[in-house]
Amino acid sequence: MKRLLILFLFCAFTLGGTVAMAQSGRSQDRRENVEAAKVAFLTDKMGLTAEQSQKFWPLYNEYETKRRELVRSYRSGYREDVDQLSDQEAKARLDGMFNTQERELELEKEYVARYQRVISSNQIIKLYRSEREFTKLLLKKLEANNKVQ
Repeated sequence: MKRLLILFLFCAFTLGGTVAMAQSGRSQDRRENVEAAKVAFLTDKMGLTAEQSQKFWPLYNEYETKRRELVRSYRSGYREDVDQLSDQEAKARLDGMFNTQERELELEKEYVARYQRVISSNQIIKLYRSEREFTKLLLKKLEANNKVQ
């Protein structure tokens, strides 16, 4: 089972990256390949059973959607030139940033409590570690692809 997940992860990275790079209009496919690879990677690292996976992944996807919406709402207008902001506007931006971080933490606490009904606390810790590890792997893959081009 573990080898199958690792093989799937490798194939998703290799084929997904190749196809996505070859056809520029395929960013949705690339995103789906990355998400599938992430699910396989995290499932393996967390040691989820089939029953746990069936209950955990819908919760995780719900959390990720809510977290993205929260961050997106804060970042609207984020790209404004900072040098053009008044001191008062900059302070409001900082207040908004801290408010968003607090709301994000509350959301995370809520979902950890929900996760604990499905998986163990050790598996949740493995989730956080594995998410960071997966991100590092993606960054290395992107760096390698940029060197080849």
